[in-house]
Amino acid sequence: MPTKQPPISSDVLENICRVIADTDTGLTGTEIGRILAESNIPDTDPKLTKWKRLFNAFAHYQNKHNCSNNILTFLSRAMKPVRYVDNPELFQHRLLELNKRLCFVGLRITETASYNKIEKTSTITDPFINSETKSSNDYDIAISFAGEDREIAEEIAEKLKSSGIKVFYDAYEKATLWGKDLYEHLNDVYKNKATFCLMVISNKYREKQWTNHERKAAQARAFSQNKEYILPLKLDDTEIPGLNETIGYIDLRHSDTNEIVELLKSKLKE
Repeated sequence: MPTKQPPISSDVLENICRVIADTDTGLTGTEIGRILAESNIPDTDPKLTKWKRLFNAFAHYQNKHNCSNNILTFLSRAMKPVRYVDNPELFQHRLLELNKRLCFVGLRITETASYNKIEKTSTITDPFINSETKSSNDYDIAISFAGEDREIAEEIAEKLKSSGIKVFYDAYEKATLWGKDLYEHLNDVYKNKATFCLMVISNKYREKQWTNHERKAAQARAFSQNKEYILPLKLDDTEIPGLNETIGYIDLRHSDTNEIVELLKSKLKE
């Protein structure tokens, strides 16, 4: 039997309903009725305006069952990626707006319409809430690494992505990179498209032509702005040209990827 999920407070619930039943970007009345039925939630007031209809149905369910399980099922069904094949922009819009509200109850809905538990927020200073203003870049974090260090880079990328952070990691960009002039594109990413560059430093990183290209682009960005951009993550004691020894770094030999991800999330809140 599934774990009983606690009820969602009425103010958060109302905001969720206003997103999912928005006049312009929300579900249609027909879709609401169908997904309510699929989620085993009685449609108590089908003649009301869409968001009120949905709110009353959710509130009635919670009052009767003292949990939010079927409401979360409704949201998951509403966000099935297959519904948005012809309109991926709408999918991203709804996903972002729902997660802005769900973070107040410690949940995040993923791009596969499943749920992750996250740290509950009580303010609007969280990067999720401010993503439209604080994360105007295409990526929150761009990871630069040597192929030999892919396992570490991928572990960090997966944890960042599951936390709702926009991350540039080459394996996520295969379609985007296909056919592009990689020299120009990667220069643009590491110089212009990210809020921070996570540089995974090792002896292999220093040796590779492509990592040196990424490094130079990131250093050009760092030089042009008055705040930190490159976040060095050391795997060994390799020195990187142009990267001063006085720059603060994290040594993975004395840390782990979970701590790195939490530090990156804190950095994005600054």
